[in-house]
Amino acid sequence: MKKEVINAKDLTRWYYQKSDKIFSKEKKIIKAADGINFSLNQGEVLGLIGESGCGKSTIGRILVGLEETTRGSLIVNGKEASMLLKENEKEFRRTVQMVFQNPFDTFAPKHTIGKILIRAMEIHNIGFSTEERFEICKKTLEDAGLVPAEDFLNRYPHELSGGQLQRISILRSMLLKPLFMVADEPVSMLDVSVRAEIINMLQSLVKNNDTALVFISHDITITRYISNRIAVMYLGKIVEMGESDEIIQNPKHPYTQVLISNCASIDFEDREEPIRIDGEPPTPINPGPGCYFAPRCFKATKQCFEKYPDHKEVEKGHFASCHLL
Repeated sequence: MKKEVINAKDLTRWYYQKSDKIFSKEKKIIKAADGINFSLNQGEVLGLIGESGCGKSTIGRILVGLEETTRGSLIVNGKEASMLLKENEKEFRRTVQMVFQNPFDTFAPKHTIGKILIRAMEIHNIGFSTEERFEICKKTLEDAGLVPAEDFLNRYPHELSGGQLQRISILRSMLLKPLFMVADEPVSMLDVSVRAEIINMLQSLVKNNDTALVFISHDITITRYISNRIAVMYLGKIVEMGESDEIIQNPKHPYTQVLISNCASIDFEDREEPIRIDGEPPTPINPGPGCYFAPRCFKATKQCFEKYPDHKEVEKGHFASCHLL
């Protein structure tokens, strides 16, 4: 058994919004993330999927310490994340890394790629001199197929393509050998032709460094390819979670069934007709009291509108929240 790296218990992030009614003291609760539970071992990849606005990125930001929780706890490498941040923020930042959707937002535009990578190594005491760090960067880029490496190291971020910059963003994280990383829609802004390279780089990071990874995406096919397990989110909650192939081939929650049936690139010959649902996802402001998916669910019963279902183990390692199970 590999060591547990991340343990999230009841992770919750609510935002409070004043009522738009004059003189009203009522506050609206926006439940961006609502009671998230999961754990990850070394070298394990958890795919987080769902529609835009379901809370995937909020969870990602909580996991890397960019967002505070309303309640719940996050254990990183056996210690409470909030305590690690207070005691040694630099060590926490090296242990936990994040790859963002837009690579152009993650690099200082006035610095060369070489200076950016070397600076990261200086902060975390990797290498003994600027020359040694430059050689480490050069070899890292060459191993990733970015050649000639000196050419890339002397360029500025705006002189590179989105795919090249995203690869360098991942390489910067790989230099630090993190225990845990979040990749938030890392290929959604890139051409299809370079997406496979980015996914392969992430897999290499996981394999070579035994890094645990949360892969956030709305692309079910890519998520299935890279992930050991998949968690399906809807309106701030995980509605289903299990082994990747089990989720794809045997979805239990109606929402998961809708997502899978409408994914054109999964087992095309075996797919049934797409399941159509009406309406847009409801607002995350004061949802409930029943199942959040009930207003759009094609299987909803009276009970679904009255109480939120428990998160049950429907098969070994396969969990879902639905009254019909």
